[in-house]
Amino acid sequence: MGGAQSSEQEQHGFHVLKVKENSPAYHAGIDQFFDYIIGINGVRVDNGDSQTLLKILQESEEKPIPLEIYSSKDQSAREVMLTPSREWCKDIPGENSLIGCSIRYCSYERAGEHVWHVLEVAPNSPAEMAGIIPHTDYIIGSPHTVLNSEDSFYDLVEDHIGKPLRLYLYNTEWDSCREAIIVPNQDWGGQGSLGCDVGYGLLHRIPRKMSGSARPSEDNYHHNQKQQLGSSPPQHHIYSDVIFSSTEIDEPPPPPPSSLSNVKKTEEEEGKGKEKEQAETENNERTELVKPVEEENHVPEQQ
Repeated sequence: MGGAQSSEQEQHGFHVLKVKENSPAYHAGIDQFFDYIIGINGVRVDNGDSQTLLKILQESEEKPIPLEIYSSKDQSAREVMLTPSREWCKDIPGENSLIGCSIRYCSYERAGEHVWHVLEVAPNSPAEMAGIIPHTDYIIGSPHTVLNSEDSFYDLVEDHIGKPLRLYLYNTEWDSCREAIIVPNQDWGGQGSLGCDVGYGLLHRIPRKMSGSARPSEDNYHHNQKQQLGSSPPQHHIYSDVIFSSTEIDEPPPPPPSSLSNVKKTEEEEGKGKEKEQAETENNERTELVKPVEEENHVPEQQ
């Protein structure tokens, strides 16, 4: 009874570890590391029957067949069409695969839980040298072993001190997987053998994509910045308020340009009243000298 219950709860499939470029699996949109083959041409293979899987693939060479795929990233199943063929690898020495992907039978029951979120990466650390990116990288597996618990990752690192360690990484910003090679060691000059902090557990799982959601673009960023700037006075207004505010000046400010202009006008009128009898040519010269001063002083008055 207990054994039957455990068998029903466990969900298995053929885990796609690597998809080769331009292969049938590649063109079918199979996602390496996250996808599991659980059915082919209407036949379930989640019981680990690799012979049935291989037989159907061989019988369907150069014919499109449906594959049932489970995604541990999206936590949902989907159907894809794939055409088994050897045409894609005829010029590749030693390659003879019908679909172009490496698979391994295992459970995907808790596959989405066993990931390690990279939080911080120290400068000049083994993690930085391996190209591991903080915040957006997730460690999702390794070809060396199956990572099926929190301690399995730390044990794997300890077993590879001073030796190359291959890790499968998923990046949320690129929405893609890649392989990185890191050499853990204690002598790089900082703390830990990797030089990066990782988080494990519910708060550090790969975020599920929401339908219709999009990552904020650079255009949206600049638009938001303009909206924030629009809610406050422009920068040159702030500087103007500081320069011309009387509270910022210890001594009384000089008369504004408009006052200076009025004084010059009054003096000019008195001078003209006293020297009414002078020659017209002299008055014209005087006008030419005063006029530019009046126009220059009237500019700030209009402001």
